[in-house]
Amino acid sequence: MRDHEANRPASPDRGGILTRRSLLAAGAAGAAGLLLTAAKPAPNDWQTRTWDAIVIGAGAAGLGAARTLADAGRSVLVLEARGRIGGRMWTDRTSMSIPIERGAELVHGSTVSTWQLIDQLGLSTHRQTKIFGRLRPGTPWIDAFHYETWQFPLGAPSFPNGLPAATEGETALHWLQRVGITPANYPIMLAALEVDTEQFDVLPAKEAVKTVENALKYQGLSGPMPPEEYGDYRVIGGYDQVLQPLIAGVPLLLNARVHTVEHAPGRVEVHSSQGTYSARSLVVALPGGVLKHGDVVFDPPLPPEKNNGFQAISYLPVFKGILEFAHPVLPVGHPVPQGWDILTTFSKNPAANWNASVGTPGFTGEVVVSWMTGGKAQELLDLPESQRFAAALDNLRTATGDQGLQYTKSSTYDWSKDQFARGAYPGPLSRWNANGLYAPVDDTIFWAGMVTSTIAWSRDTGIDAANAALTALAAR
Repeated sequence: MRDHEANRPASPDRGGILTRRSLLAAGAAGAAGLLLTAAKPAPNDWQTRTWDAIVIGAGAAGLGAARTLADAGRSVLVLEARGRIGGRMWTDRTSMSIPIERGAELVHGSTVSTWQLIDQLGLSTHRQTKIFGRLRPGTPWIDAFHYETWQFPLGAPSFPNGLPAATEGETALHWLQRVGITPANYPIMLAALEVDTEQFDVLPAKEAVKTVENALKYQGLSGPMPPEEYGDYRVIGGYDQVLQPLIAGVPLLLNARVHTVEHAPGRVEVHSSQGTYSARSLVVALPGGVLKHGDVVFDPPLPPEKNNGFQAISYLPVFKGILEFAHPVLPVGHPVPQGWDILTTFSKNPAANWNASVGTPGFTGEVVVSWMTGGKAQELLDLPESQRFAAALDNLRTATGDQGLQYTKSSTYDWSKDQFARGAYPGPLSRWNANGLYAPVDDTIFWAGMVTSTIAWSRDTGIDAANAALTALAAR
């Protein structure tokens, strides 16, 4: 069933890793049935009973928490502001000829906990392996799995006294300029940092230092690199299928936007657009941007350090444009093979294209995702949609060499304009500096999600929050 991952380990692993994908940047009917069932009016006793736990938010973090609480035999109610589950995992089944992912799309890693759900459901996946990049048009395409991705195009710099260290607060751009590494001499793996994080004028210098250190180690080597276990995968038929085991049998109320939480040790009253609900504990599984914006009021106010943590969260601008083509985009004789996964031209904006349809049975066209993050992504988001698509098409035409290439359908979504998300995902500084954000309040309010950037990581924080709530409930 699966593609390219027969030797994938099954053990769970948490956290995110920057790898070569960063370089270049039961099915739908069952999921729909769950949503239809969950959207029915809540039973009358839902507001009169006291639940063991209420979970706010039905994204991966909230559903991970709810599943854990329910499996432990606790009564749990999930309140979701949207008319669907999934949060920033949003499989769109109507805009194009095959399901597309408006939000999260990839399983990042071969051992993360998401595989438990994929294996349980017997879903097919496709691993991204045909990944190619180049610095600018006219330069050669380089295979991401070859040592050439670490080579300096104009020759490796020399540092007789050792590679200069980054100074406190220094940006990657300033450090690169200081040590004399110009954009024309960036190794592909260095240029890749700007596609999945921030641009170098914002990114902390330490990230560039680590990459340059590695590049210097690989000078003089060529050809294929040793295979790696880590990989990135797409779930064929829609990522949202993995949510089915998480929500099955759990009371869920959609279109229930929470606006106020009254709380005391061992007691919460959650006020929403669908009524007020009581519980002995609460798991807040909302995006950090929503908490930062103050969309939910806590009475009494949360400790100052908690609110200060919310205010320190910053979101990474993300552009994701999706184009459908009636046929494969690469012409015969192109140096990159058919069935490609990622094509990145780093001088373009957006820089990366990935193939979002390879491995889909029976589909003869091609769906391509154009991708950029950071300040360059914000430049695209500031444009009208038609101009964003024009920029994406220009990159793909340049990459394929086909100036007549034309898409048949297009789609994009600006998560920063989504009132229930207020951003695609937090930037690297927020993800690295989350200390204190997850500390419980009075052993009654527990926290999940907020600054996570992958589905597995989000779900795992939900599981952690639920386990902490279970411990607190057992102690009462």
